Parts: sequence; structure tokens; C-alpha cells
Amino acid sequence: MNVREALLLPSFAEAKVIAGAGGLDNELSSAMVLEAADIENWGKSGQLIITSFFALQELSENEVAQFFHTMSVIGIAAMAFKPERLLPNAPQNVIALCEDFGVPLIELSPSVKYESIMLDVLGHVLDSNLTLLNRFYDAHKHTMALALKQPSIPYILNTLKNTLRMDVSYLDTTRDRRLGTDPARTCFDAYSLIRREPKPFQTHAYFDATLFFNRTAPQEEDGDLPAGEDRAEKALAVRIPSSDGVDYYLLVHESDVELTPLDTMTIENIVGLLQMKILEQNAIKQKLFIQNNNAVHDLLLERYGTPERINSALTVLGIDEFPFYEVLFVHVSLVDPADIDRLDELQQAVRRRIRSAYPGIVYFVNNDRLVFLHNFRSPLTRFNLDLIQDILDQLHTSSTLPLFKHLVALSSTVDRYALGQANTEVLNVYRLFNGSTSSNRAIRFEDLGVYKLMLMADDLSQLAEYMDPRVVDLAKKQPELLSTLICLCENGMDFSKTGEQLFIHPKTVRYRVERARKVYGIDVKDPDDFLQVMLTNKIMALGRES
Repeated sequence: MNVREALLLPSFAEAKVIAGAGGLDNELSSAMVLEAADIENWGKSGQLIITSFFALQELSENEVAQFFHTMSVIGIAAMAFKPERLLPNAPQNVIALCEDFGVPLIELSPSVKYESIMLDVLGHVLDSNLTLLNRFYDAHKHTMALALKQPSIPYILNTLKNTLRMDVSYLDTTRDRRLGTDPARTCFDAYSLIRREPKPFQTHAYFDATLFFNRTAPQEEDGDLPAGEDRAEKALAVRIPSSDGVDYYLLVHESDVELTPLDTMTIENIVGLLQMKILEQNAIKQKLFIQNNNAVHDLLLERYGTPERINSALTVLGIDEFPFYEVLFVHVSLVDPADIDRLDELQQAVRRRIRSAYPGIVYFVNNDRLVFLHNFRSPLTRFNLDLIQDILDQLHTSSTLPLFKHLVALSSTVDRYALGQANTEVLNVYRLFNGSTSSNRAIRFEDLGVYKLMLMADDLSQLAEYMDPRVVDLAKKQPELLSTLICLCENGMDFSKTGEQLFIHPKTVRYRVERARKVYGIDVKDPDDFLQVMLTNKIMALGRES
């Protein structure tokens, strides 16, 4: 109800508007008798203030002006003045202020009682709310009936369009998936969102959206814009809550049309229904993810046993078209352990970027490890390790992801019945280089060179006789000293870089190197001792992982 409609109520008989007529369309939702001037503590938007101006008697001109300014900011709908013995007429400064702030000032009949006005206004509001509640119940009942039909998202959107008589769209921001009742309106190239202040009946987040369309492509004959012309379109965006960390939005394209409370309630119901659809889709995706994750894991661990079962598993995964296979192993470790709750977010980003470059791959996830299985036609379509490294380097610079380190290992090319061998190869690379101070690397198994000789040992304990006794003795007595030598070797004898990684001064690094030379006879500046330190470190790494 607005102020103009309220003037038709019985208690406003003989009332007249003496100022602020420009605000007669203000929405009116409640009534309050003015008893004190601290309106900022009790005033609410849409209120009708009933007064004899007794509460303003002791205020100065400036204080009265401030009172009306505060009243305007709050959004008071109107003021009703009842002439009494104290003030038979409204003060001129009040009339002027009501005109200035666009607040209707209504002079009531002296015989009317405050109770009558309150009952008329509040009764009408309650009746209106009851009517609105009944209509909301009908809309909710219709939405629930629609939900029982298990409708598709396009069907839901068309139902909403028929109700609102406006085009609507669905936007999945992460996957850039768009669906809409007018396909042309989903072809925007970019968008911006500005949060709206909450209004009654809105429980979700509402935004003013600007959709930017690039019209450089030729237009159809009946297009309303010539080729080469860009445009921006306004829309209302409502965020659809989800549990998967993805932003989904419902877009209502005719944002210049004022939504009625029933329109808002209808949108709220539809957003709830879309939320159910997203949860349903995510549940299906999660089930499929678990099935595929287990299947890839079983293939890599050679659990299928027979060629027939291997062939069947590859067919189900959709990677049985080409003759060659390879395995890509990605290990990510968070720099700050406090970010552990963001590990899944990081892994999803890695998966999305690598799968966008190689769409046909499948993967297995285990804690901080991602293992991708790639089926390819020829050596020209193998994983490009430089591209993988570039992808991860870009993710390192992302301001939205936690800081992390990575190690990537790529297997040799195998056939479908040797996937276990490829898996063993990448795990061996991980065993050799995990914990290396030279992080953020991508390594091919084929490039391991002499390290392959160590991996060929049937019993890793046999490798112990190849470790330099001096290095073994140093590892037992002063492991920190050995760690410094290893870090220095991995950094190409760069004392400054080694000191930076170990959080010590380069002079301390030099001191430790000299101590290792004098006490243990190990001089890493000598190529032979350099090699002994590195080989012994790798053999000990294999022993720790066995």
C-alpha cells in the first residue's frame, strides 16, 4: 500500500495533504506515534509517523532539520499531523522541510483518534500480507509440484519466463555453461556484478548485472544491431547457493521492470528448485567421480587380472581408442599447512587446466597426488611436459589459490596391458625427487639416466653397498650438515640460493661445507664427491620409500 491509497482509508476522511505531495507513491508498511526525537533508534522504512509535534517542541531549528534529514535517510513514508490545543496548525518550518525531503505531511481531522489510524493502516497491511502469504503458498505449492516432475533446467527456466513474462538465463561461472529462454542473450562476452541491498522476501544474494556483448561478428538479417557494434545489457542476477564452491546465477534480463513481492517470491522458489537440481547433478558427478577414480586406480595397480577385464574398464572410462598410453603424476604440497582445507580447491584447478589442454584424459586422486592416464595415437600427441610445467607455473601466480609446490613425473609410452609399469615409473621418479630442495619440477622417467640402474635392483637393500661410507657416517652423526651439502649440490653450488632456501647466511653454508671436508673428508667441490653425495641421497630416498 502506498500513501495515496492509505488516504482512502476511513480514518483519513477529511484529511488533507498540506506538504510533500511528491511522495504520495511512497510505500507504506506500518504506523508509529512520535513520542521522542531519537528516530534513528526506532524509525523504519515505510512507516507513517503520527504526531502533534509535541516531541519536537524543545528542538532548535537545526535539530529539527537534522530530524527530518534522518527521517528521509531511514525512508519514512509520510507524516500525519493531528491539530490539537498545543498546535492548531503545522509549523511553517516543518511544512518547508516536508516539501524539501518529499515526505507527505497529512493534516488529520481533529476528531480522529490515533487508535483508529493505527488500526486502519496496520489492518490493511496485515490483510495485504495475508493475501500475499496465500499467493506465496500457491506459488510454492506449484513449484513443489514442478519439482516432483524432475524437470530439466531449461524446462524450469521456461516455466519462470511464462510466470514473469521476462527472459531468464542460468549461468555456471566456473564451467562457463549458459542456458536461457533466449539463446542470443546468453552470448555475452563478459559481465560485472554489483550487490543490491536486501529487500523484503529476499533470502538470496541479489546483484545488478551488466552483460557485455561483442558484436564484431556479422549479424543476422533481422538483428537489431549492425556488425561491429558492441553493447551492454542490464539484468538482475540472483546467486544460487551450492556446496561445490562454484558460483551459479539466475539472470532475469528485464531488470528495469520493478519486481512485485510475488515476483520476488516466485524467483526465490525457482532458485530453491535450481539449487536442488545442482545438488542432484553434483551427487551424480560425485558418484561418477568415485567410480572412475576407483577404476583408474585399479588399472594402475593391475587389479583387473585379465586382458578382457582391462579392455572392459578402458571402454567404460572412454580411453580405449588408441594403442598407446602414458601416466602423468602430479604431486602438490601446500606451503602453509593452515591452507589444508583448500587442497581440494587447488587440485580442482590443476585438474581443470590439464584436462582443458588434454580433454580425453582420466585421472585418479589420492590425497595430495593426481595421476592422469592418457590414451594417445602417436608420439606427436603425447603429453607435452613443457606445457604441463607452464600450466602449473601459471597456477603459482594465481591470487585466488593457496601457495604450493609441485613435482611432476611422466612415464614412458606403454600399451594397455603395461599400465602398472607406467605407474611404477612415475612413483619411482616421485621417490627419487620428493623432498628435493629443487621443487616445482617436471621430470620424465626416460630422462633419469643412471638413476635407472638403482631402480632395476630386485632388493633395494643391495644398493646399500654402493653408498659412500663417509656420506652414510655423516647422515647418521650430522644429518643437518648432509642436508646442507645436498641442497648446495641441487642448487648447482650456488651458496646464496642455498642459504636462502635453508634460511641461513651463505657464510654459514661455506662453514658447513668446510667442516664436512675437514671432519668427514667430503669435498662437494670435487666432482667425484659431488656424485657420491647425490647418489647416496637418492639411494637413501629409495630406502625410505620402500
